[in-house]
Amino acid sequence: MKKGFMKHAATILVPEFPGETSLWYAKAFLNEAGEDGSDSKTKEQSLANTLNKQVKEGRERRIWRKKLNDAKYHYFPVSISPTSESDEETVVQLSLSAQELKDIDNLVDVGKFNTRSNAIRWLLTEGIKANRTYLDKVADTISQIEQLKKEVVT
Repeated sequence: MKKGFMKHAATILVPEFPGETSLWYAKAFLNEAGEDGSDSKTKEQSLANTLNKQVKEGRERRIWRKKLNDAKYHYFPVSISPTSESDEETVVQLSLSAQELKDIDNLVDVGKFNTRSNAIRWLLTEGIKANRTYLDKVADTISQIEQLKKEVVT
């Protein structure tokens, strides 16, 4: 089995693909290494256990983990800190156009952010701030609709 899983996970896999499970990172590492064999499930689980243990015991300080709604631990680089005031984080998947991805990569390339995820989070946060008035109106409208539904039912 190829060596260097923890270094590769901490410096490449987790920063490039934040929010995945330890088993996902183990499979990705073995796939990149061209590892394929009858005992691949054992290798995957062994590497996943190593990642979990190293992060849990604080020996790998470049990564933190959080148990999400699927009751599994998901791993993040320390450069991505929780931004919400609540203890709950949600990982989302989205599709981007080629131009949007290029714009995000440009922010990373010039050093404003160290990962695509951080750049996307910043753009999303700034977009929400810029549209706060509109989003508040939407929330008020939804609240009015819910109130009207309650009145009709009772």
